[in-house]
Amino acid sequence: MVAVLRLGKTEQAITEILGVAEHVVSIAAAAEGLRLRADVPSGPVGAPTELVDLDAAVPAECEASLGQIRAWSRERLGVDHVPAFWRALARKPRLLVSVWEKHRLVLGAAELDEDLKVAVALAAAMNKHSDYWTSYFAALGRAGHGFDDEIVVEIAGAVLHYTSFNTISHGMMLEAPHTEIVAKEFAPDAPAGTE
Repeated sequence: MVAVLRLGKTEQAITEILGVAEHVVSIAAAAEGLRLRADVPSGPVGAPTELVDLDAAVPAECEASLGQIRAWSRERLGVDHVPAFWRALARKPRLLVSVWEKHRLVLGAAELDEDLKVAVALAAAMNKHSDYWTSYFAALGRAGHGFDDEIVVEIAGAVLHYTSFNTISHGMMLEAPHTEIVAKEFAPDAPAGTE
């Protein structure tokens, strides 16, 4: 977080990063809990593992949301189907709508642009070992945000580094060095010596 502040990002930007990370951790847990196979960018491989029937009829009140998700998926993911995660949530219309709206909100441009948010989402999915969401966000990055192999490997390298660093820090029971830090100390107009 200190690095983000030193790059001139505000508390709003940090909040956006935390929002993306929190969202991805929760949807990764749900996808794993439902045992969903990755179906983006291509269909699932292997024997079915899903705990819900993804081809079952969905409530009529989900049709508009699923249509919106299908259009978005075609445009942004380059696939012509509603991804399995959204079809699974369609059993509960209010859950589908609320998670989809949150998904669009936390990944939408604000202080941080969508490219950075997709990179954060991919890193969080990699860190949570989510095959489903790693495939999904890699496809989103490639189709809509110009990610190539070098960018994907760079994101994986950051995950590798910070996972190792956090494991070592935790194992050594190191205290966080910046517990009293606030964003205004890193503002461009902060008085000298406040860092």
